Amino acid sequence: MKHPFFPLAILAVALTACGQAPESTQTTEQAAPAETPAATMAEKPEATTSEKIDKAAEATKEAAIAVKDDVVKATSEMVEKVKSDERVEKATEKAASMVDKAKVAAADMAVATGIVDDPMVSHTTRAVAGIKKFARTLQGELKAAMSAGGATNAIQVCNEKAGGIASDISAETGYNLGRVSLKNRNPDQAASGWNKTVLEEFEARLANGEPIDKLVFKTIVTREDGSQEFRMMKAIPTGKVCLNCHGSEIKDEVTSKLDELYPDDNARGYKEGDIRGAFVVTKTL
Repeated sequence: MKHPFFPLAILAVALTACGQAPESTQTTEQAAPAETPAATMAEKPEATTSEKIDKAAEATKEAAIAVKDDVVKATSEMVEKVKSDERVEKATEKAASMVDKAKVAAADMAVATGIVDDPMVSHTTRAVAGIKKFARTLQGELKAAMSAGGATNAIQVCNEKAGGIASDISAETGYNLGRVSLKNRNPDQAASGWNKTVLEEFEARLANGEPIDKLVFKTIVTREDGSQEFRMMKAIPTGKVCLNCHGSEIKDEVTSKLDELYPDDNARGYKEGDIRGAFVVTKTL
């Protein structure tokens, strides 16, 4: 037979664990003071837990923001490193060159097999490939020069190497490659004759809203001696970086270098998006 006080003993143990004594052991007047500590104990852990949750949430938020910023920074640095990696640049240039060669081969094949009954296709493809190679090579030289010594160094490199690059590509492709401008820097690049007329037409087309990358001219003309000549021109846009040497606000040291190398310089005062000149490709057929 169970002891009559056994349930009360269990209740006493349970209430003791919660910080309360069994009511049977206290008077009504004594119960009120006993309930106050119990209520305080119940509320205090709850408040502490809430504070801890808030602090944890705030810390997590701050950590997430810090991680996000670190990831963005690390990603940006990685992208810049890859972009500036010489091996990547060379691989990209090689891939672009291979694509251009494939286009030239395809155009030649199309003309040779009669798929395309227009020799202009082959000439144009070869001319465009030469222009792209010239632009890539010169830009690579200028970028390296800028990194090494700023705009003044780039001017020197352009003065010394641009002509040689054009001559090498001309010899390699069999198409004469050069540049002309209505506001030339190099006296040898002053537009005249038919290429001046084309540049003036380019300016008119640009003013009428035609995109600068679409400003291309190509034709085959018969000269007075009966021979034919392929002619092509493609507009050169003024980019933001070009303004360092071709803009309206040029640093004094850059101006001094320009005056030294090009005393008759007219290639200043350009704005971004202007036609700085044009590539010219010709070939006697």
